[in-house]
Amino acid sequence: MKRGFLKTAKAKKTEGIALPPVALTPPSLCVAPKGDGFFAPRPVIKLPYGKVETSNVASLVDFVQPNIVTARPTEGVVSKKLFGREFPGDTLNYSDNTMVITTLPRVKSGATLDDEPDNWTECILAGPVKQRILSTPGFPQPVEKTAGEKVNHRVGPSPFGGLGVFATRPLRTGDLIVAERPLLISKRGIEMTRSKGLTQAEMIQVSMQEWEERLGVALKRMTDENRKAFMALANSHTEDGSGPILGIIRTNGYKVEGLYDDHENDDDRAYSAVLNVMSRINHSCSPNTTHHFDMASLSFHLRAIRDTEEGEELSSSYCNIFQTKSERAELLAPYGIVCACTGCVGATKETDLFRTEITKRFQKIQADHLVWTKDHSRPNPLAASLQLIEEMEKEGLRAAPLFFTLLAIVANVYSAVGHADDAIKYLEKLDDYCRASTGRSMEDNGLGEAAAILKELKSDSKCSKCLVCNPV
Repeated sequence: MKRGFLKTAKAKKTEGIALPPVALTPPSLCVAPKGDGFFAPRPVIKLPYGKVETSNVASLVDFVQPNIVTARPTEGVVSKKLFGREFPGDTLNYSDNTMVITTLPRVKSGATLDDEPDNWTECILAGPVKQRILSTPGFPQPVEKTAGEKVNHRVGPSPFGGLGVFATRPLRTGDLIVAERPLLISKRGIEMTRSKGLTQAEMIQVSMQEWEERLGVALKRMTDENRKAFMALANSHTEDGSGPILGIIRTNGYKVEGLYDDHENDDDRAYSAVLNVMSRINHSCSPNTTHHFDMASLSFHLRAIRDTEEGEELSSSYCNIFQTKSERAELLAPYGIVCACTGCVGATKETDLFRTEITKRFQKIQADHLVWTKDHSRPNPLAASLQLIEEMEKEGLRAAPLFFTLLAIVANVYSAVGHADDAIKYLEKLDDYCRASTGRSMEDNGLGEAAAILKELKSDSKCSKCLVCNPV
């Protein structure tokens, strides 16, 4: 099936629509670009939740832009209020204040999913961010396949309501469940449109309406299959002024690691991705999966963070799992989620206290381990580490990044004191965790020394049991 992207003779020669991020306000309101290669953005608005009065948004937009230039009549532009210029899809050098609507990786006009089974992504991003993606070594790499190219998941009705994703076979820690390119990548934050005569609330609604129109351009470029899959996703933002596209993004978006308009610690300048399968995964405060984003293939990978049974529903966490049950419930409420995971149903004062104190306990273990590595006469943190690992596994918190460090500490101590079998056990657990969280082995995650120790210990273990070295 042909893509819903530009089909005019002129449009077929192009793959992107570049839109200035401030195109809908007079040029005099533009902020001067920074000197570090990124544009100086307008303030990012705090998006509303709940029921918001929006009845006069259309008239407000007309008031802000009474004389906006009509865009050229291409199929990719869905609003007369949008103005943009077409660029060749391989363009890299954009001005710092340019917002680009483009397709990544590039595909031929009229391509179908049969032609490109790895699919492609419609993107709304800053020009420098597009350049960063295209400059990634090896881009575009093929999307990784599951072992034997087996289908490890299915989408079906969830006992918690709506649809969910389920394992179709037993999965081991680190197994790839699915890898897919997003249907859409867009900016996570929306910049404020300012205009005299409007209240703060009205400016927020105008900004959201303008952004919805840009999102509509990207959605129109999708294939019919991708557009239907996107619009079939849940929307928890139907009464707060979010348009249907923005509402779906706010409900189902994954943060795209490594993509920022500015600095990595600024979440407001980050990007969100909406996916066909992974955006259907339901929440759990004790999740059984983890995910990561691979820039080289522009794809998200979902992996098992623990051994999982066939038929088990797959879950991810939408909130901070180290908070109390009531704190987590408050964060989930805007999405209409009443969590029924084991971590919530079985929550007690003790489990709440445990979750909130994990970080403090971990920091003490980490500090004690550092002291011990310098002076083995000091008490080692082995017992405390093993206890915290056991308690976190019982509470279903293996997805927490600090779990990785705990495994490394235990493996290090066992190796240093000569407990080879225990060291092998925890080094293998560490390797599984690396594969689950990044898709790469210990060695490929910069833990070459740990990988070498595991190989050596395994070799020694085999040798100590063989009849050549130990004849009967």
